[in-house]
Amino acid sequence: KAPAMDPPGPVAGIALEYRSAPPPAYPRLAMQRDWQGTVLLRVLVGVDGRPLDVSIERSSGHSLLDREAARHVQRTWRFRPAMRDGRPVQAIGVVPIEFRLDRG
Repeated sequence: KAPAMDPPGPVAGIALEYRSAPPPAYPRLAMQRDWQGTVLLRVLVGVDGRPLDVSIERSSGHSLLDREAARHVQRTWRFRPAMRDGRPVQAIGVVPIEFRLDRG
């Protein structure tokens, strides 16, 4: 009987752990227009913790904020690699990016 094989492809449903997750810059136009919202991004994380693919799971309602969040996470964020049986594996998770103007 053949040993059970791991299903191919990334592991879903694992909570992604951040190694480095600086907040994105607030786009100037969005500030001027008082645009706020939370973008949910679906992130495919490689075995080295780098985002391999970032897509929009749920829009903030403003494509400018959505694009800035996705670009920023792809370029600057790093995660701790997901582990399975002691080995790093690719993983998919959803991360929120909030754009909020605190005018108080």
